[in-house]
Amino acid sequence: MRFVQPPEARRAAPAPRPNAPFKLALFPLALFRLASFKLALFPLAPFNLALFPLALSPLSPTQATAQRAPLGAAPGTPAAIADSLVLRGDTSAALAVLESAVRTNFKDPASWYLLGLINWERGRKGRSATYIKDKTVIKALQVADSAMRIATQLAPDSARYWLSLSRFNLQSGYSTMRFSSQGQVGNALDAAEKTGDRLLLAEAADLTGMAMWRRYEASANRALTEDGQRIQLAQNNNWPRDKAYDYVTSFAKKIEPPTGTSDYTAALERFRQAVDADSTNQRYSRHLFMALAERKRWDELLDVGTRRARQFPLDFQARLARGLALHRLQRYADAKVAFDSALVLMDEEERERLVRFTRILRPRPTKASREAGGDSAQYAGLPEGQRRGLEEMYWYMNDPLTLTNENEYRLEFLARVVFADFRWTDDDLNLRGADSDRGDIYVRYGPPDTEMGIQGNATFQNATLTSGVTIVWAYKAGFTFFFDLTPGFGTARIAMNDRNTVEELKNAVPVTWTNMPTTALIDTIPVRIARFRAAGDSTDAVVVAGMPLDSLLRGLDVDRVPLDIDFRVFDQFVRVQGVESLQIALRPDSVSGPARRAWTRRLGPGINVVRVEALQADSRRAARAMARLMPFESGGFGMSDVLLGTRPVPRDATQAPRSWREVDMEPGTGDFARGSSVGLLWEAYDLAVRDGTSKYRVAISVERQEKGGAAGFGIRLFDGLGRAVGRAQQGRDTFTITFDRQAAAARTTVDYLSLDLAESPSGTYRLRVEVLDLATQRRTSRETQFRIR
Repeated sequence: MRFVQPPEARRAAPAPRPNAPFKLALFPLALFRLASFKLALFPLAPFNLALFPLALSPLSPTQATAQRAPLGAAPGTPAAIADSLVLRGDTSAALAVLESAVRTNFKDPASWYLLGLINWERGRKGRSATYIKDKTVIKALQVADSAMRIATQLAPDSARYWLSLSRFNLQSGYSTMRFSSQGQVGNALDAAEKTGDRLLLAEAADLTGMAMWRRYEASANRALTEDGQRIQLAQNNNWPRDKAYDYVTSFAKKIEPPTGTSDYTAALERFRQAVDADSTNQRYSRHLFMALAERKRWDELLDVGTRRARQFPLDFQARLARGLALHRLQRYADAKVAFDSALVLMDEEERERLVRFTRILRPRPTKASREAGGDSAQYAGLPEGQRRGLEEMYWYMNDPLTLTNENEYRLEFLARVVFADFRWTDDDLNLRGADSDRGDIYVRYGPPDTEMGIQGNATFQNATLTSGVTIVWAYKAGFTFFFDLTPGFGTARIAMNDRNTVEELKNAVPVTWTNMPTTALIDTIPVRIARFRAAGDSTDAVVVAGMPLDSLLRGLDVDRVPLDIDFRVFDQFVRVQGVESLQIALRPDSVSGPARRAWTRRLGPGINVVRVEALQADSRRAARAMARLMPFESGGFGMSDVLLGTRPVPRDATQAPRSWREVDMEPGTGDFARGSSVGLLWEAYDLAVRDGTSKYRVAISVERQEKGGAAGFGIRLFDGLGRAVGRAQQGRDTFTITFDRQAAAARTTVDYLSLDLAESPSGTYRLRVEVLDLATQRRTSRETQFRIR
């Protein structure tokens, strides 16, 4: 792991001790004297030492070096001797010295303190929130607790002793011990203020702020309940999951304005105090970022992040804070610059953790994910190159607008991860925020539309109203999540009885981007694509799009406005195979209906993706369409898609067209005015040849999708010369016509007809064209839809 330090800190860094064995780094005292500035500056990076109290001490290297004995013990005292033994790796000898010392002189606080630290380390790995079976671990933790408490009583003015005791209790799995840490850190703050030690003052202020923050977690956004009710999440709930929010609000009402303000304000004040006392410590600044982001104070967060980025040019966390604030202020171009600059400053491990693609994939394989890709297990099993390619394809295909320089969804993803890391990282539990339960849901679905806290634990049915808090997140999309928050802890878990439901939801809907303002401003472009065989294994695609000018230009009070239009095609490797961009000027007051644009492109084999976009840059109104084209058969009996448009006319009336290109027809999006005709154009391939000709039967059926209403509807079919074709069969909502045709032997046979819809009501119709080869009895067909307005 590479840590980035400000230049002035690197100049002050002490030289490492060459003879100190690596395992000694696990002991807090050795770390206290050899404290690395990089640890104090960047505790966000993952490291195991976050569990040790003195490793977290924000001492600068010069101060740590100048302080000969961190316990205040004079050279030659038992504590100093034991400390030197710890540095040499002889912990047993150090314990013997200390145990003898406290028996000889009970009032030796330094020896008691060091005895507590060493026993804390001995019991650390076996400590857990559950029952501890190992008697040696129990004994070590008991000694650690007693020894550090005695040290604080013998030296009540030592902020360091109080801080270590507070951190020891914070790492407990029991609420009572965690609550006791609040009073201990208060004593540490008082002691630090008396001595004027700014570094200890900063640490004590930060820990005091976090104690207040844990109170805020439990009191924020409270909802009043009727008759003391609490959430019941039994294994077999008798209420439907999509009604979860209705169930909650039936007996709980959120208090307005939101509760928790006093604890929030007090915590924020302490975080500011910690940063003012020691601006080099990244943990303190992260807690300040957390508090500002929690209440959406984006302008303040931007100001703080900008000042810190100037003060410490290599501090990537400050740049992440700027990126988050800028993104939430909808300054997307500036946010991209901030995020990119932060990613460059990170080492590879931290960068990979931040942008981990599996955060938005399905957690478990499903039938859909096995067929189309997109679950974590499948992704992890791919070679490195394919993983990068899949990730690149996802972000490229999910860029809301390629007409802008930013990928708004990827910026939203980064903003969510950064917010989660700021908001829910728990240093005492060595848990990163984006990896927590709330962080996972936040990264996938964004900020909840409603958040409330209800007294009582939702998991255990026999729990009382005083046994914790249930945090409820509700989304307008219909998702509702329940988290259990245990008193004294700042970390909430998904309610146990709800975890299977949440896993099923994440598999069904792994991610959404509906919270973005950009998404709300993007309209849909209706697009229709017809494919025809071309040379070799390639395909000709006719793409027709209807630009929704009304939604793009409505209400703009100018004479003429520019509209950017972009068309591009990607192959299966996300390579751009064709781009056409243009800008047109329009008068908003003269717009009536959509503007039709058409493109013809030759596509290669495999999957192709077509994107069409329109952007009015001044108002940031946009519209888009994206279509995935599956591989098209390149040989054998078959037919093309059916191209719809105006009445088709052959370019040369003296001979039959040999390709769809030899028929003049203005293609459309499938939207027709009532009373008009619908042109049909398609190709049949490799019909059997008998005596130099091909004989085939065409069946065309039209079915009205809106059932009922007036009985029947009128449709007539005409060929290119305007002659009625075939014998029709008509029912209340269906029309079918069949006719035989004969064509000269050729690999490609072109057909073009017109449907007269003069007597048909408005609505949506399904069209099916079937071709039967009379010589072989093979059939092929295509279906599509059109609308009469």
